[in-house]
Formats: sequence, structure tokens, C-alpha cells
Amino acid sequence: MRYPREDTVPWYRQFWPWFLIAPPLAGIVLGVLLVTAATYDPDGMVVSDYSREGRGINQSIERAQFAFSLGLAADVRIEDGKVWLDLRSSVPMPQQKMKLVFMHPTRDQYDQELPLSYDVGRQLYYADLEELEVALWHVHLEPEDGSWRLRGRMTEFDAREISMEPSA
Repeated sequence: MRYPREDTVPWYRQFWPWFLIAPPLAGIVLGVLLVTAATYDPDGMVVSDYSREGRGINQSIERAQFAFSLGLAADVRIEDGKVWLDLRSSVPMPQQKMKLVFMHPTRDQYDQELPLSYDVGRQLYYADLEELEVALWHVHLEPEDGSWRLRGRMTEFDAREISMEPSA
């Protein structure tokens, strides 16, 4: 009489237990990784009050039209941690407090809002600028009262000059 053969190799050294354990274990690990990635850096593009944003579009168009009627345009130059702005107008304009906003295309935590000062000698507006992440930045210029707005965009990742014009 022959007895059935007994394995002397422990279970963890055999193929079939690992073949059955690996897929569910891989699914759990990947699920944890996906949840971690989703909660670590949430999307900043979602607007919570979309109806207010929609009503703001009409105001944005009016501000662009007013800037166009003033003949406004600007050139922005970035050099050595400073941003220099040359504002041009077809009508005489008084010096006014303005802000320049650099908006990251996808991550609002990188946005920078800069209050501009006026350099009388160079006849340019300027502000200190923190190092920008590599991106195609959107740039907005508007006075403190918000009566008009100029918009521009970096055309290259390493651009140091930006042209701004009225745009809704």
C-alpha cells in the first residue's frame, strides 16, 4: 500500500498561494495609493460658487471694454527677482495704485498678487516677485478700484517678457 505524498516545503515557498494572494493585495495597495494621491493635492480649478462667477463675466467684459477705450496696454519684464511694468495709454492717466496677479494655470496655491509701486526715475511700476514655478502663467493687471483690467499670458515656460492687452 502506498501512502499519498506529503509536501515538506512550507506554504509560503509554493507558487499557488502567492498566485491567489497577489491580485487582491495589489488592488489594496493601488487603492491606497490612489486615495492618497487624490487627497494630497486636490484640484484647485473647481469653483464653489459658479453662479457668482457666471455673473462676473459681464463685469469682466465691461472692464475690458473700458481698458480698450482708454487705449491701455502694458509690457511686463521679469528680471532678478523683480517685475517691471510699462503701462501705456492713449489718454493721460494719473499714477494710481495697481496690483499685478500671476495665476498658475492649474494650482491656485502658487498664485501671487503683487501690489505695484511707481519708480519716478524709470517711469515704470515695479514689485518684488517670488520665484515662479515652471508654467504658462496667466497675468492680470488692474487698478485698486477695479475699473479696468489687462490680461496677458506667458507664451513660453521660461518667458521673461509678457505683453498685456484688454481682453475679456
